[in-house]
Amino acid sequence: MSSDEQRMTEWLAHPSEFGEPPVEIQEIHREVTDWPLADRKVEIVLYRYQMEDGHVGIGMTGPVTWSFLGEGVLDGLSYDEMKRAYAGWYVSFLAVQQHTGEEQKFDARRRELSEKLRAANENFIEITEFQPVGNLLFYAYREKRGSEEITIATDQERPREYDAGSKFLKLPVLYNYIGSLFFEGHL
Repeated sequence: MSSDEQRMTEWLAHPSEFGEPPVEIQEIHREVTDWPLADRKVEIVLYRYQMEDGHVGIGMTGPVTWSFLGEGVLDGLSYDEMKRAYAGWYVSFLAVQQHTGEEQKFDARRRELSEKLRAANENFIEITEFQPVGNLLFYAYREKRGSEEITIATDQERPREYDAGSKFLKLPVLYNYIGSLFFEGHL
């Protein structure tokens, strides 16, 4: 078992995760890539694993070991899209850790933004995600388009639309959005 596979297995077996090692684990992708906040390229490795209860997931080792734990949340994503989701999660995770204890301030900012969006857009429904990262603000909201609803993720400069059936809505859409901005050179 490689050291990366061992790290993934230990992470899955941690009591805060599944509490037991996977019954199967297989490396499915390995690459050296840029990574948020890293001063050099890093190696990431994706693993498909199956747990005793039948749960199948895809985890990552590299600058961090992690797995999204929802059923099928990465289904239909390419390896590049998975990498973007993990990078977006990583940025969001670090931002949340940095701003612990500032929930009231963020709630006030979110309410203020919601009021502005509602006043400027009669099709606005609600903010679904809100993530300050340093001086940047990323958020996603839903709006009505005819008989359909769409989700828009933005940093207030580069909005991206995701239709209701988008494969990127199985996870918080900001993971895809922030990760994409990073790999496109906007962050």
